[in-house]
Amino acid sequence: MLYQITGKQIDIGEALQTHAKSVVDAIAAKYAERPTDATIIFSRSANEFVCEVSVHLSTGITAQANAHDHEIYASFDAASEKMEKQLRRYKRRLKDHHRDRTHPVELSGASSYVLSNQGESNDSKPET
Repeated sequence: MLYQITGKQIDIGEALQTHAKSVVDAIAAKYAERPTDATIIFSRSANEFVCEVSVHLSTGITAQANAHDHEIYASFDAASEKMEKQLRRYKRRLKDHHRDRTHPVELSGASSYVLSNQGESNDSKPET
């Protein structure tokens, strides 16, 4: 998976990059089979740090989340929790709910007989 971790007008240390990469990798491995790339952008807005996380999956879905906090690690953790929630809901939507059924569904007996036509006899010829 490709990672792009950037900071807009702030310096991002190696520890924050390693932390962000490991957390996003764990979330993507848990909820997605083949994630393709992840983009993490840190910026500063007034007195708060802003973190924007975007993960693109091979199925075409893009999970995006952003969060604001006074601490840069807290803003990333909040954004990663939001992204994890989105991916969890997406995976739950894809889950086959009928797989856990213990007995097969019975089919109705409507297809076991054919209704005959009562209005016409079989000897008559069709009109042309």
